[in-house]
Amino acid sequence: MNPFIEALLYYYDLTAVTVEQQGNIYRIETEHGAFALKQSSMDPVQAEECIHAIRKLSRLNYPSFVPIIPTKFGEYSLFVSGKSYYLMPWIETQDYQGRQSIEEIMADSIGTIHRMTVKSQTASKDVIDQSCERLLSRWEIHSLELSRFADEAEVKAYLSPFELSFLTHFKMFEQLADEATTYLEKWYKTTIDKGSYRSVLTHGRLSRHHLLHATNGQPLLINFERASLDTPARDLATLCRHGFPHSLWDENEVLRWFARYEQHLPLVTAEKYLVSAYLLFPEPIYYTMMDYRKGGNELELTQKLEKRIYALRKVQRFVPKIVPQEEEEASNQS
Repeated sequence: MNPFIEALLYYYDLTAVTVEQQGNIYRIETEHGAFALKQSSMDPVQAEECIHAIRKLSRLNYPSFVPIIPTKFGEYSLFVSGKSYYLMPWIETQDYQGRQSIEEIMADSIGTIHRMTVKSQTASKDVIDQSCERLLSRWEIHSLELSRFADEAEVKAYLSPFELSFLTHFKMFEQLADEATTYLEKWYKTTIDKGSYRSVLTHGRLSRHHLLHATNGQPLLINFERASLDTPARDLATLCRHGFPHSLWDENEVLRWFARYEQHLPLVTAEKYLVSAYLLFPEPIYYTMMDYRKGGNELELTQKLEKRIYALRKVQRFVPKIVPQEEEEASNQS
């Protein structure tokens, strides 16, 4: 038996019968049933946000998430050697066989959470300025790195397939960054003019990996390690980014995600601007380029780059469907 796991289980008054490691999760069988012990990179601040989210969902009687079990001393996470650990009941799962896409189910789940936790906040200019400047600063750094990579590639006598594809589409990356900035400016102006914005409890890491399909048919969200009070646009953009590869980028399918979400919490114009800004900025290209610089597999990274370029082209065509022209005109006139 693993003495380290035994030491952690002491805090839960549990004794392991068997321990099976599955990545960063340990499946632990005990006399009191099966449990999942998760090893995480959360720091204490992130852990506090995570526990706040879990407690809030419990108080609201939200049923579709996996709870975290406290220790016998009332702690929800344990910190050892720079890692955090938390315990959950083990959930028996099954392969999803439903007609709706997994992303549509997640849109329904997160829409419910957002509806249950939405609050109107006063749009202090200082707060909105800081938020906008942080995002623009990150985008500027990423844009500079993309430009640097393009400059380095242009002076080479022979280009790799990755570099050739990158340079071929570099002007498009610049255009996407400009369009994202334009939508962010629209969000800023609309929010300041209105004087308020909405905050919700966001999951922060919506993806297929974080939705379990229990054997009783119940979809269950897991991994609230990046949960926070934030704009609804954050979760929707993450859902789309992670969901596009699985939908083969069918625009009608993605529109169904938004429609399903808006059954719970219809988006206001400013939030649509912000979702559009998040989706348009070529961050997926930046992260692929950074992986290439680290010396990853040439073929795999070139294929990933081209898939992300294809997705971003479709984002450009899709964004006007999120913010119809009549909303643009109404916002400009207000």
